[in-house]
Amino acid sequence: MNTKVTLKQQLRNNLIAIISIFIAISSLAYNTWRNEQTEYNRNIRTSSFEIIMSLAQLQLLVDYTYYDDVNKGDPLKGWSYVLYIRDLTSAMSRSSQHASNELFTVWQQNFQQIDSDKQSIEAVTKAIKKCREQVLAELKELK
Repeated sequence: MNTKVTLKQQLRNNLIAIISIFIAISSLAYNTWRNEQTEYNRNIRTSSFEIIMSLAQLQLLVDYTYYDDVNKGDPLKGWSYVLYIRDLTSAMSRSSQHASNELFTVWQQNFQQIDSDKQSIEAVTKAIKKCREQVLAELKELK
C-alpha cells in the first residue's frame, strides 16, 4: 500500500503539537525578557536609594562645614560621597551620569572654599539638588 500523507494532513494531525511549541517558546522569551527588566529595575532602584542617601549625607557635610561644626564637616570627607555617587550612576541613564559628573566638577572646583565662601556653598548645593532631582525622575520612570 502506498499511502502518501500530504503536508496539509500532517499539519492537521500535528496542529496541537505545533501550537504547544509556539506557546512554549513565546512564554520562555517573555519570561526571559521580564526577568531582565525586573533585574534592571532592581539595580536602578537600589542605586538610586544609595545615591539619594549619599547626596543627603553630602549636603549635611556641606552644611556642617559652613554653618556649624568643622569637625563634622570636613570637606575632604565629601570626596568619598562624590566619588561613590559618580560610580553608582554609571549603571544609570546618561542624564543621571551627566548630573553626577556636574556634581563632581562643581565639588572639585569648590570643596576647598565651602567653609568660608557662600557662592561655593550655593554652587555645591545646586549641583546636589540637580543630581537628586534627576535620580528621582529616573526612579519614577521605572516600569
